[in-house]
Amino acid sequence: MVANLPPQFYQKEAELKKAKTLQEKIAILEEMLAIMPKHKSSEKLQAEIKAKISRYRKEMEKPAVAGRKSGPLVEREGAAQMVICGPANTGKSTLLAALTRATPVIADYPYTTKLPLPGMLAYQDIAFQLVDTPALSQTGSEPWLGELLRRADGWLFLFDLASDALLESLEDSLAALEKFHLKQPGLFSFSKPIIWVGNKIDQPEAITNKQVFQELYGDKIGDWWPISAKEKEGLSVLPEKIFQLLSLLRIYTKIPGKPPDLKAPFVLRQPATVVDLASAIHQELPSNFRYARLWRRDTPTPLVVGREFLLQDGDIVEIHT
Repeated sequence: MVANLPPQFYQKEAELKKAKTLQEKIAILEEMLAIMPKHKSSEKLQAEIKAKISRYRKEMEKPAVAGRKSGPLVEREGAAQMVICGPANTGKSTLLAALTRATPVIADYPYTTKLPLPGMLAYQDIAFQLVDTPALSQTGSEPWLGELLRRADGWLFLFDLASDALLESLEDSLAALEKFHLKQPGLFSFSKPIIWVGNKIDQPEAITNKQVFQELYGDKIGDWWPISAKEKEGLSVLPEKIFQLLSLLRIYTKIPGKPPDLKAPFVLRQPATVVDLASAIHQELPSNFRYARLWRRDTPTPLVVGREFLLQDGDIVEIHT
């Protein structure tokens, strides 16, 4: 066992032994991965945990047994998948329509959305997939919503700043995340990165509620962003916030003797090395790798780099085999 593992890791390890469903096992393994320190001596354990998560997910993706109902899945597209979640009637569908070309059903009554609906959000030369979802509720949410949240890269958690039931609805959604094993009980610790978004700032009730929310939850969730999805206020910063939240890198490739391809970058997660890029291009490329030439914004001449050289956003890489 790796040294210097925190006590919470061993607690999760004990919970894993008691877990009965694949969903529970995946959720606990993801928490273990987030808790453990990232250093050289833990790389083997990290790889083992990631392998288990991958194996369990493949098992879940197998065809359902006859007579057993499976929930709707949204095929991932773009650089990352962000699920818009939160209490009922917070404006999730309005936000999706304001940010993408999707056309969800929008109404003033709650529970309009019954099934997930995706749309694509452009950000410079890449795009993120946003997924509108039904209300996140401890008693009303179906298991497939928990799985959709678990598979996503991150969440846009939307709450209604103008609602008289702001605090109650928020606590109900947080309880649902605990029920799905996506939040640690009693803690503001989640299995996915989150952008907290307060909607309907154009309404007068939002002024008082905004202050109350900040006093009660500001220290717990940190930064959050006020918007009006209906009036399209505060929306322009969300693509950049998603990019930063997920620690993404856009890496451009170049074939020797030809200009670089600046239209379709490879999108990687930080930290990423040259060999990570090689693996993303083709699974056999790392085994034939010799060296790479790399162009960087603040470097006037190309660098000759090896497999473990760390990449930065905007790098242009020419791999030699």
